[in-house]
Amino acid sequence: MKKSLSVIVLSTIMALSAIPVGAASGNSASGSPADLAAPRFIGEKWIAPQNASLEAKVWGYLNAKKGLLNLAGDAEQSIRITDQATDAETGTQHVRLKQYIQGIPVFGTDQTLHFDKQGNVSAYLGSTVADSGQQSLTAISPKISAEKAIAIANKDMEKRIGKLGAQEREQQAELNFYPVNGQNVLVYITEVNVLEPSPQRETYFIDAATGKIVNQYGMLDHATGTGVGVLGDTKTFTTTQSGTQYVMQDTTRGGGIITYSAGNTQSLPGTLMRDADNVWTDPAAVDAHAYAAVVYDYFKNTFNRDSLDGRGMAIKSTVHYGSRYNNAFWNGTQIAYGDGDGSTFRAFSGDLDVIGHELTHGITEKTAGLIYQGESGALNESISDVFGNTIQGTNWLIGDDIYTPSIPGDALRSMENPTLFNQPDHYSNIYRGSDDNGGVHKNSGIPNKAFYLLAQGGTHRGVSVTGIGRGDAAKIVYKALTYYLTSTSNFAAMRQAAISSATDLFGANSAQVNSVKAAYAAVGIGSPPPAQDTQAPTAPGNLVSTGKTSSSVTLSWSASTDNVGVTGYDVYRGSVLAASVSGTSATVSGLSPSTAYTFTVKAKDAAGNVSPASSPVTVTTSSSTDPTDTLPPTAPGNLVSTAKTSSSVSLSWSASTDNVGVAGYDVYNGSTLATTVTGTSATVSGLQGGTSYTFTVKARDAAGNVSPASNAVTVTTDTGSGAAAWAAYTTYQVNDLVTYQGKTYRALQGHTAMPGWEPANVPALWAVVS
Repeated sequence: MKKSLSVIVLSTIMALSAIPVGAASGNSASGSPADLAAPRFIGEKWIAPQNASLEAKVWGYLNAKKGLLNLAGDAEQSIRITDQATDAETGTQHVRLKQYIQGIPVFGTDQTLHFDKQGNVSAYLGSTVADSGQQSLTAISPKISAEKAIAIANKDMEKRIGKLGAQEREQQAELNFYPVNGQNVLVYITEVNVLEPSPQRETYFIDAATGKIVNQYGMLDHATGTGVGVLGDTKTFTTTQSGTQYVMQDTTRGGGIITYSAGNTQSLPGTLMRDADNVWTDPAAVDAHAYAAVVYDYFKNTFNRDSLDGRGMAIKSTVHYGSRYNNAFWNGTQIAYGDGDGSTFRAFSGDLDVIGHELTHGITEKTAGLIYQGESGALNESISDVFGNTIQGTNWLIGDDIYTPSIPGDALRSMENPTLFNQPDHYSNIYRGSDDNGGVHKNSGIPNKAFYLLAQGGTHRGVSVTGIGRGDAAKIVYKALTYYLTSTSNFAAMRQAAISSATDLFGANSAQVNSVKAAYAAVGIGSPPPAQDTQAPTAPGNLVSTGKTSSSVTLSWSASTDNVGVTGYDVYRGSVLAASVSGTSATVSGLSPSTAYTFTVKAKDAAGNVSPASSPVTVTTSSSTDPTDTLPPTAPGNLVSTAKTSSSVSLSWSASTDNVGVAGYDVYNGSTLATTVTGTSATVSGLQGGTSYTFTVKARDAAGNVSPASNAVTVTTDTGSGAAAWAAYTTYQVNDLVTYQGKTYRALQGHTAMPGWEPANVPALWAVVS
């Protein structure tokens, strides 16, 4: 049926057809992917305000990180919440976001933000472009209409394949900003989706000022898999009686599973399959219908997902598409299966892998929306392979039962050994050309191999992986797809998403998280995890009370040691956890006056090992009638320098005591206040190399009383940069120095480095020092 044409034009029209992007990596030209920085992953926990709404937490976090995200104004101006969900299995919450400039979406700037079961932010993943000054630009209209943009796309397709048949989906044109060559170009995004003269589903990006095609890529996936019904087996499935006949319509699953026949034409959906006695003799239709139910049941029973969109979307299949057609495809609305030519392929619907693969494309389109180009497109393909192969679960081959049926053991792809069928199995061998939308089928071998190793285990390129089983591995990929990944996610982002998903499911220190890290490291994505740490820290020593009030007690203790590193301390009041801190002092509040309390402290490390308890200390709180505090703390003692670089000095000292309690310490560089801390150590940054500095420390209490100064210590910073080489997946703080390609760089913002964020590529993060 002929589709009508509609146009989407956002109400706010931009004044300029192009706005500077700011810091971005990579080169872009006409017909190339969006010029976005690599997806940013922020993994450190952010403590959200208690009792705040989810939206308030989102804006609070984004505003706290807006410097790192290149946002000049308030986050509410340029970021919108597009979806939010609670994972009932893990108690975590997940929010999807998108960047807008003056009300117009910026292509590829999808983001996901994640909250742990305590309501604190656990991770951020996504891309933004610099928005400095862009929200206040004067608005004017684009120079061409949306209808013109659609006509340009159709004309280009006609030049390639001939006169177009009817559009399978109503054509729309949406204004977006498209980052390319350092500019945010105002474009229309539209889709050409036809069956005649040949099946095509192509996305176009049309410059709204010039009408130039900025980029385009095909979205029809031609997938293959393994099948059984076409090979002669018998299966049962649900149909519906209609008068004296039966139709292939299953109304028991979601919005229905419906199977049609195109009768070897290119018409979709074709004719609904009918039979007089409910004994069906069309093997291609039998398999398409029965296997669609198998796939539906897998996602419903395993993940409680109701069809492709999670809301009961009808699953439509058409068999006998075209004449001897050697493909199957998902066109955004339904699946179509060719019969094959009998030599290269059998009927495609006879393969559960094919149906699982194709329907997973529908789920991906409704969730992460992975762009079908480059690494995100290869992830799109790989995730479809993962679930198509997992649902069947018989081997690790893709396409072995329908591809070249006369050649035993032949297949299109192997997840176990991608190189058997000319796919790379390591990131060092990734295909960088423009064919196949940048290698979406070829490069899927890399994440496919990672999934195989995660599920099955093994050693690859010298990295050993402990398998966790196909079921748990698929759970991790599903949560990564539905909660963490965004449209532009690359392989590095997939690794981070899988780590976060495994953390949600099994815990941060679980064997499953360790296996995820090892599996991706084995294919060249990230570093392998360190050897499993089973050694607990030593017990904290010298636990003492350094102050008290009628309702609180302040404690300090000597630091524990650990073979890897202490990450924090838990303070117990009797057997009750009273506080968790990272330093060697804590204040326990909410106590009763004139009451004795016994405290102990335990140290913990990143692997979850916990030390023995310290010696106990018993403290009696003050009475509620104690006079106003006018007594200052004692001076901090034993001030020493524990480390130095060319730009920083680390200091430590002995805790002060106070009649009520020490509230914190002020560190002075000469007579200048350099930093304020609550513990007994500090690092002073932003110093000059080869220069002498003299430091002192003063303690203060809650009443504002300040102690005498500690002893003075003079430290001379190192000469030279003292910088290590830049490395991906390393966390850098402001003013950290690194070397890269013979130059020294200083960090302008705190961040965790990702591939593609080399200092020379991201001037928003790094400045050249020498």
